[in-house]
Amino acid sequence: VKYIVDTLIRDGKVVRPILGISYLESKQARALGIGRGVLVLEVPEGSPAEKAGLKGTRRTETGLVEIGDIIIQVGDVIINTEANLFQALESFSPGDTVPIKVLRIEAVADALVQKEVTLSIPLQSSDVLEQPMPSLRYYQ
Repeated sequence: VKYIVDTLIRDGKVVRPILGISYLESKQARALGIGRGVLVLEVPEGSPAEKAGLKGTRRTETGLVEIGDIIIQVGDVIINTEANLFQALESFSPGDTVPIKVLRIEAVADALVQKEVTLSIPLQSSDVLEQPMPSLRYYQ
């Protein structure tokens, strides 16, 4: 609460740390069989998250959907839902570089392989949301 009050007094608004991605709501992800974590839908080109290697969901040249990274841990906090993601990010500040553990599903020799990958992603300020950007449902 002190952080929010101090920020409001100093800046006139609350600035939060964000990854700058769009994601699928947990309820929808569960319907797709994703049992934990937050599925990344889009990672803006040139963003800190893209430069760190975070992968969004995409459609392949053949029309198949390639599932993006699934965020399962931020720092020491296990992520099961977007609420966990928001809470975990609140312990950091914009500009901090944070270890983000993701599940990555890749096709290897006609089989799907799931592996855990840890990325170091610099957090953005929620101020970037005030700038014009592509229309996406959720940005965090």
